[in-house]
Amino acid sequence: MKVFVGCSSRNEIPKEFLNLALQVGELLKEEEVIIGGTKFGMMGNVVNNIPLKQVKQIILKDYVKEGMTFQNSYQICNSSFERLNEIWKQADVLLILPGGTGTLGEIFFFLEENRMNLEKKKLILFNDQDYYDEIITFIEKLKQLNFVNEAILDGLNLVFSLEELMNCLERIKHEIF
Repeated sequence: MKVFVGCSSRNEIPKEFLNLALQVGELLKEEEVIIGGTKFGMMGNVVNNIPLKQVKQIILKDYVKEGMTFQNSYQICNSSFERLNEIWKQADVLLILPGGTGTLGEIFFFLEENRMNLEKKKLILFNDQDYYDEIITFIEKLKQLNFVNEAILDGLNLVFSLEELMNCLERIKHEIF
């Protein structure tokens, strides 16, 4: 199963999030993992225990210039839009951990693609420490005011713990394969 992991690439974030990424990486060590950014922060920690032959970066060309890649396979994109489209095409599952504005962009891109596309993807939002509560509330407000319909949440799986994530990934694996 190809799992995209979206999360922070910053090192200067609270340690509990960096540790969460290590634990998620441990859960994913048998999967093919796609990341959309650098080898730093949570992204680096996710792939820390995964054999590099199972890791693919889909990154912007500027990251290559700055030495932010792993020594394995990476795909260079010219724009964030192109990068998101490639991630969408290549991943079976889209797992979102805590992150910044890039991660927020990924969430909304994936929600909209699931709503508009015939090809639906499984999206997992890991709401560790209630990190995404305000985003979830905002989406509910959009639904309540009829700016979006229920389909915006098609394929969304909300998890709050590593155990819930593990169970969700197992369920999705059985649904897909």
